Amino acid sequence: MKSNVLNCNFAYIKKWEGGLSKDPTDPASRYPVPDGSGYHTNIGVTWQAFHAHFPNLKPADFYLMPDNLWLQIYHDGYWNAVRADEINSQVVAEFMADWAWGSGAYAPIKNMQIILNKNNFGCAVDGVIGKVTISQINAFIAMKGERYVFDSLYDYRTSFLKSINTFWKYGVGWMNRMRSFRDYAYTIC
Repeated sequence: MKSNVLNCNFAYIKKWEGGLSKDPTDPASRYPVPDGSGYHTNIGVTWQAFHAHFPNLKPADFYLMPDNLWLQIYHDGYWNAVRADEINSQVVAEFMADWAWGSGAYAPIKNMQIILNKNNFGCAVDGVIGKVTISQINAFIAMKGERYVFDSLYDYRTSFLKSINTFWKYGVGWMNRMRSFRDYAYTIC
């Protein structure tokens, strides 16, 4: 069954992203809202991403962050970046999009390609998701099952997070979020 962005567990993402942030150690702090407030992120959406999607909207719109604007950014910037609509597993598609949300699309795509190769699917490890990678992901899901594919991605993402130099500061929260996603995933796969 194909995945669908409208079936995503948005309550999970919004719970873990929280509200407004002006953490000065966050790389997004380099691009704050230009009103002097210091805020740079709202519900996981950076001002930079918001402004890129909606250049004519004002900071007040960013602070309000209506669901339709938030969903458009999630869909266009992260869901589509991993071609999630073409993945034959809702949970795998959501997990790859969530990883892209936190780290950019390159990391989940590249790590999925590494996993595919370790499972005897010949796949270029280039961080680009094309027709071949999508076809192999779907064959992998059909062969091993979505729980196995999810668990493989989960293990790689856990290792990826632990390799980030700010893990000492954010790691507990990141790992709690990962366990929360796994608990959700196990209810649907």
